[in-house]
Amino acid sequence: MYKYAVVARLLGLILLLPGAFPLWAQENDHFPRPPELEPAVQFWIRVYTEVDTQSGFLHDSQHLSVIYRHLPLDRTGIETNRKQIQDDLSVLASGRRTNLTASQKAILDLWPTGVTNATLAQAVPNVRWQLGQSDRFLAGLQRSGAYRSHINQVIREKNLPLELGVLPHVESSFNPNAFSSASAAGMWQFGASTGQRFMRIDHIVDERMDPYTATYAAMSLLEYNYSILGTWPLALTAYNHGAGGMSRAIRELGTDRIERIVADYKGRAFGFASRNFYAQFLAVVDVENNARRYFGDLHLDPAPEFVEVTTDAYIDAEVFASAIGISLEQLRADNRALRPVVWDGSKRIPKDFTIKVRRSAVRDSGALLAMISADQKFTVQTPDVSYVVVRGDSLSVIADRFDTSVSRLVSLNQLPSSNRIQIGQRLLLPQDSPAPQTLLASVSTPSEPVTVPADGLYNVRRGDTVSLIAARFSVAEAELLQVNQLRDPHLIYPGQQLALPGSPAASSVTAINAADVPRPPVELSYTGESVDIASPGVRDEPVSIQEVTAPQLALVDAILPPAAVLPDDQELQLPSRPDNDDAVAVDVHLTLEQNNERLADALSVDPSDYSVASNGSIEIQASETLGHYADWLGLRAWDIRRLNNMAYTEPVITGKRLRLDFSTVNANDFEVRRREYHLQLQQEFFSQYRIQDVETYRVSANDNIGSIARIRYSTPLWLLRQYNPELDFNRVQIGQEVVFPLLEPAG
Repeated sequence: MYKYAVVARLLGLILLLPGAFPLWAQENDHFPRPPELEPAVQFWIRVYTEVDTQSGFLHDSQHLSVIYRHLPLDRTGIETNRKQIQDDLSVLASGRRTNLTASQKAILDLWPTGVTNATLAQAVPNVRWQLGQSDRFLAGLQRSGAYRSHINQVIREKNLPLELGVLPHVESSFNPNAFSSASAAGMWQFGASTGQRFMRIDHIVDERMDPYTATYAAMSLLEYNYSILGTWPLALTAYNHGAGGMSRAIRELGTDRIERIVADYKGRAFGFASRNFYAQFLAVVDVENNARRYFGDLHLDPAPEFVEVTTDAYIDAEVFASAIGISLEQLRADNRALRPVVWDGSKRIPKDFTIKVRRSAVRDSGALLAMISADQKFTVQTPDVSYVVVRGDSLSVIADRFDTSVSRLVSLNQLPSSNRIQIGQRLLLPQDSPAPQTLLASVSTPSEPVTVPADGLYNVRRGDTVSLIAARFSVAEAELLQVNQLRDPHLIYPGQQLALPGSPAASSVTAINAADVPRPPVELSYTGESVDIASPGVRDEPVSIQEVTAPQLALVDAILPPAAVLPDDQELQLPSRPDNDDAVAVDVHLTLEQNNERLADALSVDPSDYSVASNGSIEIQASETLGHYADWLGLRAWDIRRLNNMAYTEPVITGKRLRLDFSTVNANDFEVRRREYHLQLQQEFFSQYRIQDVETYRVSANDNIGSIARIRYSTPLWLLRQYNPELDFNRVQIGQEVVFPLLEPAG
């Protein structure tokens, strides 16, 4: 497992009496409770226990001990009270302390004696509404009984603190159908880009919705966060804000103390929810430890008992349910990972998918598959029908053209918004849609002229194989393998760069790979430039042109706000289904700042530093080359070499810093292009592979990290660096521990 050893003590989660509820004992060594966070912890305890979802608090968003009023959930009343509080604060901020109204005096009394006018002025725009949660927390506590045993089992297997099992209270109130307005789904509220690292997420299967599979993924993510951030307060906050965001906070502030980061970090996306996430967790632990005092005696939902069977073919869901004698509705309730296209008959239950069936519903659990006749089992999945968006399209236009609805297109394609599609985007269509050949012609792969890249480096694309690349550029397959020192022609992956034989890049790669030889036993060295360590690769056969990459998010049966925290006032505007067919214009215009925020969010699990320093330098990341920088900057690679006094044969070294010239392209635009590249690289990879576990490897004499990653673990260098951000791959010592993710094919 990971480098750390967490001693998980079974001090809580004890079923004292029938109908009692589990208790958690807080371990202060893992989850410190700094006094600076105590006002926030007490605020959230009140939210979870004193006010229900029909009421809430108007409070100060920065000083959570200041609660102005407890009000019913009524928009007019809330806004009237907010305006009055803001007016009173403005009067107090002017310096007036005498002849105050009763309302002004009451507000002043909420603040510490001697509060400054500046503090009161800052409080004017910070009057925030927080919806109560006591009824939702109670319902979640009851629901948790169905899942707690499984959650504890996973936590113990990973040797993690048991308190982590309360996190669904913060995320979803243990509702496996929860879907947030921020596009997070399931009991553990995974976003698509993060979840895809650990689970299958596509238009047929979305394992975020399976509370059992998602529990493994959640603990793997928390384990990863802890391994790179070093403390549980940071690891938990990263569950909300991303390990990348927390790594930036640590770099900018020079501290890993959660109370300092909460108080001082001003990252664009580090808002109210992120700042309060750890305090909410501490509050939840406290409420569970004292649940009887707050809620009385409880009866938890029982944990269901399942029989699991792995399908040996593609099978229609209705056929499966009918053959084994259960209702389709019950089968669907127990197999939430299967998307609506399976239940409406557009797609079949995938082969090798593990189906859960209630033990009480079957007599002979060992013969379930035998109950399905051979002629109802298929060797292939129902093919996709798809359409590529062109200029002038809208979801409404496309829906009319194919005799369907906007809401169905949004659900089928898991679109993050019903008002944004992009030219060139591929949309799946319902199976019963008409498919005029003229409209689907854009699905076909266009023929492209073969042009040898100027730098001699070819970026592997989805569907590529070594033989296809060799044929495309009229080179020998064996020579292509030799130049790039690839031992297995199957071990290439999208985004990888291959040097073409006979090009200048070929000699550079040879020199780089020559540097990959182990040094004397005392110290090992690894240098990487233009060729990434090979990962599990593109399959021998090209991917079908109808195969679709993982969609952006899932639209599930229940659309709910997160369990507690939403942006200001969003509790008053709960998200609704996109049920209408209003025209939706194609919107592809985002500002550079919006693009950077979007990309930072999509790369939230990646702790790599993609920013440009104030002196115009960057940290070289894995899979980057001078050719990339030159392309993103609109310069020649030689210009960058000259700026850094680099010889032609001198490689760029991952982890080192490089100065760049931003006279043609500004730093912000460069960052967007750089993040786009890494996002595409990672999305392509995780559309094909999932992280199942991790393994710690101890470096021995004559080891070579590059060879170990390539041959033993089939892990690309960029992913290896994410799991070992502090490890200098150019100075690897004997006895050092390196964490390797264990991968398996996705889907």
